[in-house]
Amino acid sequence: MNPPNFDSPIQNLLQLTSDLRSPEGCPWDKEQTHRSVIPHLLEETYEVVDTIEKGDDNHLKEELGDLLFQITFHSQLAKERGAFDFQDVASGVFQKLVYRHPHVYGNKAGIGTGEEVLTQWDQLKQKEKESKGILPTNGSLLSEIPKALPAIQRSEKIQSKVTKQGFDWPSVGGVFQKFQEEIQELDTELQKKGSLTSKKLPYDERIEDELGDLFFLLVNLSRKLSIDPETCLRRANEKFESRFRLLEGYVAKTGKTLKDHSLEELDTYWDLAKEELRLKFLNQNNMDSK
Repeated sequence: MNPPNFDSPIQNLLQLTSDLRSPEGCPWDKEQTHRSVIPHLLEETYEVVDTIEKGDDNHLKEELGDLLFQITFHSQLAKERGAFDFQDVASGVFQKLVYRHPHVYGNKAGIGTGEEVLTQWDQLKQKEKESKGILPTNGSLLSEIPKALPAIQRSEKIQSKVTKQGFDWPSVGGVFQKFQEEIQELDTELQKKGSLTSKKLPYDERIEDELGDLFFLLVNLSRKLSIDPETCLRRANEKFESRFRLLEGYVAKTGKTLKDHSLEELDTYWDLAKEELRLKFLNQNNMDSK
């Protein structure tokens, strides 16, 4: 068959998606289901995030296209079941966004900050659910939070939900103090299990519980500090990776492997890497300010 050649790029993409699923289409695409392509949907989403953080517009355009194809593919699967199609998806989100932005498409009075917009958004979202007869499962506000979300993101959603109901520490200090208490509780459990000088301790469920409490509190502290915890951890990962790549470069120049060096030597290279990146950051800032 010939590729679609409509005037509209969206129409071309929709027809291509339909072609791939047709009897004469692609064997792999014809085998797929909503569930089977979940990993691809997640992968494309993370690749979009990665290109945004890199500031790479060329690749961002490409990755957004890949993500758009995931949406058209799921819409095609639903269309084949007679559930809905891409037009229904686009129409639904359009109507929803118009409804949830009355300060743009209606009365602008009373909305002057982003925080006020979010408050209004939640109120309108709740009204939508009530009008559709959608009630929380088992009466819980938390039941609507997808369990499939990554743990950090779900933790953030949970804490955001309960905070809006007034269940929250009144200050940053309260969270920080609780965090220190939890560290002490973890230390107590670690001391019961063995010496902290051990290279690695065996699994213990109680230690896992205490460590989980720390992770949960870190997410809460991030929220209190107006920092996205997922972004914060990704930046920490990137920082570590940048330093370690430099460390690998220093080691390669010696003609030896990482394992050939002592921990003290590797620490020295690590400090060199930190300093090199610090100077690079300062030079970049000086260039940007000119």
